[in-house]
Amino acid sequence: MKKIAAFLILGSVAAASWAQSNFHWLKDEPITKFSKEDQQTSLATLQKALDSGEDGVPVKWENPAASNSGSVTPSPDPKGQAGCRQARIENRHQTLHSSSEAVFCKVDGKWKLRQKLK
Repeated sequence: MKKIAAFLILGSVAAASWAQSNFHWLKDEPITKFSKEDQQTSLATLQKALDSGEDGVPVKWENPAASNSGSVTPSPDPKGQAGCRQARIENRHQTLHSSSEAVFCKVDGKWKLRQKLK
């Protein structure tokens, strides 16, 4: 968990850290409204989906008390690169909803963002 949290720089995110990471495209996303615990749950879901998720099958999480939820749907890398996977990431916070797609590659045992697709 700590590896992916450090990788995404989301475990203890402050607004300024978004601009410094290659995940600045998430700055206006529902995930920025998540509690630290929900961010960690979201990251764990991403890790699980990339590590062992079945292609095309969403891996979901939910915190009904905070009206937060999300899913990660893994699929093969569109370029066929070994050690890489595409993921559709959906997050919800109350009435906010976001959906994005990105390619992640495992480098030295850690998932790294390779390319944001949309």
